[in-house]
Amino acid sequence: MAALTSSEIAALSGCFDCLSPGIKETYMVTLLQQIQAALPGASLTTSSPGGLRTVTATSAANPARKRFVLQNQKNEVLYLKFGTGASASDYHVQLQEHNAGAKHSVPFIFDGYVGAISVAPAAGNPSYTFSEFV
Repeated sequence: MAALTSSEIAALSGCFDCLSPGIKETYMVTLLQQIQAALPGASLTTSSPGGLRTVTATSAANPARKRFVLQNQKNEVLYLKFGTGASASDYHVQLQEHNAGAKHSVPFIFDGYVGAISVAPAAGNPSYTFSEFV
């Protein structure tokens, strides 16, 4: 069943119960499709390159970003800042070292943030993976 367009929805009267059964069903399908499309995990794509990254400026602001995933790959703490200029004393999230005991670092997954993202290692160069989803 095809969804209704915005103009078709606007043309419907305000009385849902007054609509014919077929229009009611189509209207409900349209609303469900709109809700599903707005969910954080709905139809995400990425153009992020794969592989390890070793730069501190992870990602510039991106108004189309819906989610990002970052995982520390170094055996030292990685500091993440929502903005530019992350450092060991200026950060928002501290990511555990990659091999903490017998465990590997857990990916940091965040939905809805569209601003710049930067990271800083405890020492030397960072080593991490990053994926941005739109």
